[in-house]
Amino acid sequence: MCRFWSYDVFYHPAIRNQQYDYLMRMDDDSYFLDKTKLDLFEYIHKQKLDYVYRSLYTDTCKALFSIEKQFTNRTVARTDCIYNNFFLIRLNWFYQSVKIQRFLNELIRDDLMIREYIGDGCVHAAMIDIDKNIRIRKFMRIPYGHNYHIMLMNRGVIYNRVNEFLSQMAISCHQLTIINSYEKNFKKIQISLQK
Repeated sequence: MCRFWSYDVFYHPAIRNQQYDYLMRMDDDSYFLDKTKLDLFEYIHKQKLDYVYRSLYTDTCKALFSIEKQFTNRTVARTDCIYNNFFLIRLNWFYQSVKIQRFLNELIRDDLMIREYIGDGCVHAAMIDIDKNIRIRKFMRIPYGHNYHIMLMNRGVIYNRVNEFLSQMAISCHQLTIINSYEKNFKKIQISLQK
């Protein structure tokens, strides 16, 4: 998955051949906590941005540093990574940045990224450091959640350890769970498996 969201998705024929302007990632266990009237694609276009993300997380990746230092002035391994299960990227920026392409080719050569478990959030953070001309924004106006990481509007990450969520995930293939943010509850619908 890390290589997919750092490299492979951008070269998949469904993306590359359709000549899209932007790509947005939102994992299947992610959700908006409220309705928004904001068109994110229109926003990134009007603001002339290359990359929009919601939050950061901490991770140490020494294997990434061995390559990243060839492209940046870093003297220590990074610890700040993009929490990139939700991001928007302008595809032409990605394709046209020679430095980014060289960096990514180094990462995937010999399957280093897979062998050393180099996370895609750290790779995205490195790409942002490498290309000094990038137009980037940390966008906190949309309340968003990724399983039990909650990001309220204009606030950072709240780690909401909810045992109920974990127990529901364990049986998620046998039921449909509908979250109602207005009433602040959820409804379970059993799915019968026909034999």
